[in-house]
Amino acid sequence: MKKFKNLAINLGLTVSTLIFAVTVAEIGLRIAKIETPPPPREESNQELLYTAKDPNRGWAGNPNQTSFWTGEGIPSDLKMNSGGFRDYERSKTKPKNGLRIALLGDSFTEAFHVKLEDTYGAIMEQKLQQCPVLKDRKVEVINFGVQGYGTAQELMTLRHHVWDYAPDLVILAFYAGNDLRNNYRALEHDHLRPYFVYQDGQLVEDMSFRDLKFWDRDRYNFSLVDFLPFWSVQNSRILQLIRKVDIDAKRRQFEKDYSEINLAFYKEPQPNSDWEETWKVTEGLIKLMRDEVYDQGADFMVITTSDSYQVLPDIQKRDGFRKSLNVPNLFYPDIRLKKFGKQENIPVYTLAGPIWDEAKKTGKCLHGFDNAVPCGGHWNIEGHKFVGEIMTNYLCERYTTQLSKR
Repeated sequence: MKKFKNLAINLGLTVSTLIFAVTVAEIGLRIAKIETPPPPREESNQELLYTAKDPNRGWAGNPNQTSFWTGEGIPSDLKMNSGGFRDYERSKTKPKNGLRIALLGDSFTEAFHVKLEDTYGAIMEQKLQQCPVLKDRKVEVINFGVQGYGTAQELMTLRHHVWDYAPDLVILAFYAGNDLRNNYRALEHDHLRPYFVYQDGQLVEDMSFRDLKFWDRDRYNFSLVDFLPFWSVQNSRILQLIRKVDIDAKRRQFEKDYSEINLAFYKEPQPNSDWEETWKVTEGLIKLMRDEVYDQGADFMVITTSDSYQVLPDIQKRDGFRKSLNVPNLFYPDIRLKKFGKQENIPVYTLAGPIWDEAKKTGKCLHGFDNAVPCGGHWNIEGHKFVGEIMTNYLCERYTTQLSKR
């Protein structure tokens, strides 16, 4: 009996000491104003701009939602249109004698980093209206880009949203820097997305993300603290601190684990590797997209967006990076897609070449912002302007040639 009494006393002292220590620590953190509340679980990405409940794509824009961008690029107001895309409001009824171009892509196309009127899509829309052969037509370049999307999600966007607007031309903006790994589960860390896999020689949908638990989405962004009731973490500075330390450690691990994956797209893949498989899936997805666009009587093309290292105006730094990868050039994905396009009757326009020529000629970086990585990351205002202009020239010549053959 005495042993049980002593055990109870010791246990009570231990619990009391623990409660006292936790209370003192909680008070101390509050006095020091240390607070790192977790994001609400029902929200994703930029302050309600997206929902993580899209049944076909994983996440998507929240219709008519607004926010303010403070990340990479120009701070500005953001607004999704009624379709849930970062674009002007568009009618589903096509204007009489209208010409509609649909842009599919990721963050390079959605382009939170610049104002909407400075995106390459908006510039194309404005300048194509001045193309002589299009002067009597109402030109609309509709932006269906969503940050983080891979080719599979862009195909689902085409199927479930783009056709509502009856485009005449669909342009897929492909960024090899992450689109390839986005398309293959073994290379991707964020699994809140559809995948396509080959079965009996055919690509079939893998929509298992619909049953994904929030803690299974991305192990690098999930802490065991997230299992606790949200209100408890929201109101406890200690739990917030534990979560922050855990998440910071996992993000450092992410950088370590993905340091090689994030650069592997520059290299020709080894046979029977994950990278060869994701190339196979990606090319299959592009063919599926082509077939579905042609079945709708529309035109289809691919543009390959540039990676910042491909177009560095500093030749010495660029060449040093190439040598560090032990590759003959930095254009393997562009060259491969160009050849693929010729084989499959898909026009492919490579942007990295003209962007690099422009960077060398002017000495200006067309990627990067003062508040982020210099000459790195996404296209800046000058980059979008240049891409908008060269795409306008390309399409104007294309439509002029088409009309001359009639």
